[in-house]
Amino acid sequence: MKKINKFFFLLFAAIAFVSCEDELLELNVDPNNPTDVPAANLITQSEFNLYQRAHSRNINGEWGMLMVQQWAQNEYTQEQRYEGIDGSFFDAAFQDVYTNTLRELQVAKQMISASGLPAGTIANQTAMIDILMADGFMFLTDGFGAIPYSQALNSVDFPNPAYDSQQEVYMGILETLDNATASLDASSSGLDGDLIYGGDVSSWKKFGASLLLKAAMRVVDREPGTTSTYVNKAMSYGVFSDNSDNAMFNFDSDPALSNPLYVDNALNNRDDFCVSELLVQTLEDMGDPRLAEFAALNIFGEYRGMPYGLPDGPAFDLKAECSRPSDRVRSATAPHAIMTYAEVEFFKAEAIERDIISGDAEQAFENGVEASMNQWGIADSGAIDNYLDDNGYDSDNWAQSIGLQKWLALYMNGHEAWAEQRRLDYPNLSAPSDAAISGIPLSFPYPLSEQTNNTSNLTDVTTSPNDLLDPVWWDVN
Repeated sequence: MKKINKFFFLLFAAIAFVSCEDELLELNVDPNNPTDVPAANLITQSEFNLYQRAHSRNINGEWGMLMVQQWAQNEYTQEQRYEGIDGSFFDAAFQDVYTNTLRELQVAKQMISASGLPAGTIANQTAMIDILMADGFMFLTDGFGAIPYSQALNSVDFPNPAYDSQQEVYMGILETLDNATASLDASSSGLDGDLIYGGDVSSWKKFGASLLLKAAMRVVDREPGTTSTYVNKAMSYGVFSDNSDNAMFNFDSDPALSNPLYVDNALNNRDDFCVSELLVQTLEDMGDPRLAEFAALNIFGEYRGMPYGLPDGPAFDLKAECSRPSDRVRSATAPHAIMTYAEVEFFKAEAIERDIISGDAEQAFENGVEASMNQWGIADSGAIDNYLDDNGYDSDNWAQSIGLQKWLALYMNGHEAWAEQRRLDYPNLSAPSDAAISGIPLSFPYPLSEQTNNTSNLTDVTTSPNDLLDPVWWDVN
């Protein structure tokens, strides 16, 4: 507890520092002029910034949870009808991740490299930063597709960075994760300022391997050979083996550091989301005990979901009687699940079905379901066994079985759930009848700031930067 408190103290210090920097809304970083602040502060701030952003109302509530139709809006319903989504919608998120996560991590790496620490410690700390940066770039490219990557953090030579194709970005991410994970050595010290694992090297090695597994499986329909190479490397490094390995970002009870969905609901008095009718009906039909963890009872003491995609008037008429997200997921300290053991097992089941690795796909699938149940507080093994008996694995339709259970397991990680639903195409979702476009969005619109300030490079990769139906490279179905 003292260690965590120390890290949150560093986070307060880092936030105070960043708040004084009015010019930090630059995309790039000058690598020759690192900021005069301890590297540990930059690590703490960067982690908080990335995962607070991933869990935010903008990315999680108004986008990811709506795109996968687990939540529905009960008023101000334009996002669930894909109306008015243009370059301004993700502009702040784009700039923020580049500036306050990737930029700060790049500076921290430079400071650590010049710190005079033992060589093994420097190697471990820079490898951990590389893993974080890979996760940050994956977050961006899974939303936008092609992004600035190879030139993105070198503003001296490239004030307006070129865009790399998503294929190039993913090849870079995979190489980075492979090299970083392979280099981690538990005989030397880890990263100061780390809020995820407290700098524990063995935990970071499992995290790096598990992210490598995810990144490799993300591109399987485009690069099956590459996927096979890196999946097998990930397995050899040692991926998550139980829920104690989960990469969780734990928010704090202090409002400045709390779960952003708690801030939105409890402090900003926003009450715009209900759980969807699809989520409630699916869980009830399957006899799934996670329903009580995902959703709150309505005023009648029932679970009742909001139909997804309604216009403002009909949605508001149903608002009073529909269930909200549970208090558990909107509490101040509810964590953001960066990556979990359940996800690892579902990826393993798919890799077995695709003949990438050997093993028992059904057992891996069941391990994933059980891990998700346990993660959400369902500990009765008999009840879980009965659930699996009633909702068994279908090897002939493995994408459907895995896709549905992954959709449930990724509840509250909307951005990741959206990525996997686009990749696996399960559950089979369709746009609502009142949607402003013909399908569910397949990518983010490009930021207005890039459309305005980096036009020539952006037009090299798209002539329709606001097209929500333009699939990212790995989404082939």
